Amino acid sequence: MEDWTLVRTPEGRAGWVLSRMLVMAIPDEVAQYAEGARITSYFPLAEVNDDGQIKHHWLWTTIRDDTAPYEYDSFRVFTYVLKRHRYETAYIERNIEGYYPSEAIAGATPKFSLILRGVDGKLYRKTWIMEGYMVRKVADEPYQPKASDAPESKSDGIADKLRSLLDGS
Repeated sequence: MEDWTLVRTPEGRAGWVLSRMLVMAIPDEVAQYAEGARITSYFPLAEVNDDGQIKHHWLWTTIRDDTAPYEYDSFRVFTYVLKRHRYETAYIERNIEGYYPSEAIAGATPKFSLILRGVDGKLYRKTWIMEGYMVRKVADEPYQPKASDAPESKSDGIADKLRSLLDGS
């Protein structure tokens, strides 16, 4: 089975591509921290000017088990620390169950929202802001997905949907 990824261009066009054919635009100096997990999404949160070189603070999501019925099991915020001229982890959460859509708003005070399953089994939209090098949660509200956004069950995953499209059923 091949992994397929839905991609969207800046112009708003979207389409499916083989995941193995994608090249991540996230810098190698950040991507090296994937620790064997697959990066499933990433967002620049803010720009940093280091002696004329533009660096970014980054948010990314990763997954270790590609057969999981959710999109990611970890997320991390990397900050570029001018004083040390390197990336460092500002915030990380592991062993989570995360779903798309994820949202990030870059700027002086970056903000991002992720949809995560809570310990009670329900979905929540959790929102964080980044102030300087600090990341803190500012909202945690129940999330009710639209039918088209609902997380898929294992028996009705993307592979099953692609098979049904190819079979014409």
